[in-house]
Amino acid sequence: MRKIFIFSLLILLMIFYLYTTSKKEYIIGSSLPLKGIMSNMGTSVKTGTEVSFEKYGDGLKGKIKYIFLDDRYEPRLTKENIKKLYDNNLFLLYGIVGTPTVKEILLFLNNNSIFLYAPFSGAEFLRKNKNVLNFRASYKDEIRKIINYLLDRHITKIAVFYQNDEYGNEIYYDTYEVLKKRNLNLLAAGAYKRNTFFITSALNEIAKTKPQAIIMGSTSKVSALFIKKYRKIDPDALFCTVSFVNPDSLVKLLKNRDNLIFSEVVPYYNDKSIKEAVLFEKDFKKFYPNKKPSFFAFEAYLANKILLRAFEKLTFPYTPSHLAEIIKNTPQNFLKGIKIEYKNNQLLNKTYLFKYENNTFKELK
Repeated sequence: MRKIFIFSLLILLMIFYLYTTSKKEYIIGSSLPLKGIMSNMGTSVKTGTEVSFEKYGDGLKGKIKYIFLDDRYEPRLTKENIKKLYDNNLFLLYGIVGTPTVKEILLFLNNNSIFLYAPFSGAEFLRKNKNVLNFRASYKDEIRKIINYLLDRHITKIAVFYQNDEYGNEIYYDTYEVLKKRNLNLLAAGAYKRNTFFITSALNEIAKTKPQAIIMGSTSKVSALFIKKYRKIDPDALFCTVSFVNPDSLVKLLKNRDNLIFSEVVPYYNDKSIKEAVLFEKDFKKFYPNKKPSFFAFEAYLANKILLRAFEKLTFPYTPSHLAEIIKNTPQNFLKGIKIEYKNNQLLNKTYLFKYENNTFKELK
């Protein structure tokens, strides 16, 4: 009789747990730059996420809630925001923008078993953390693609302009390592301080070596300033940006778009040959007719679409680690025209190179 009572009690407790969890609202929190020098990127990520939720999240409204907090791309504020979210019953972190900002919160994440999905950073250390699941390809993947493209065109004199923090250092070291494996030396490197426009020293350091190409681990506004000034020294230099340098912003800031190569981790959002791009363009116009789409918004749209699918399939136990396993096992063809393949702790592994011509981005094959 006692065993029957205990068994019945366990069943009732389980039913109660399942009922309460099914009624629970799950907080998906993000800290990103909504103001300041990087606001264009932060608002693009937020907008792309909202478009995807409005389109595909009907069955999850009332069950999940997004909270976006502004950190102005300052790691100190990111850490404060994460602590606020944690105190507000955070279930999952999502879409944190920037390498230095993510680096600042990793210890807090690990100590409190907080899970982070789809940070907007290609840093290698995020590929080795059990509490992080990346959507995008890494910076090293991008650098490898850029350098292969340059070497195929016999461009071997390569320099790096970079932000003097965890993000820029990643670009610097990845470039150095990829060149070293090809038995080449990095010609020069010039750094500047994050969230500033103090680039004169870096400009002079690079200019005196006369590189053929400059890989840029910077932000769009700083990149635009550097390019304008450097072209007065050498109008023929080739500038190669990684995905964190917002190409949509950069082309607006420059009148001369020649000799620019843009690396990206998603296809062009206006590519009519890719079904997901066609869907994104249609959905974006529907929900934000007065805004312009971007690579960052498209990336967020795709990453969140996968997250929404995972939440739809989430059952007992309702844990971030269970959600992560569903995400890792996303079918390869779930995104139409964009292959999903979970390896190296990331879902996307392809990178793309573009040039800007006739008011559009054209892929360099």
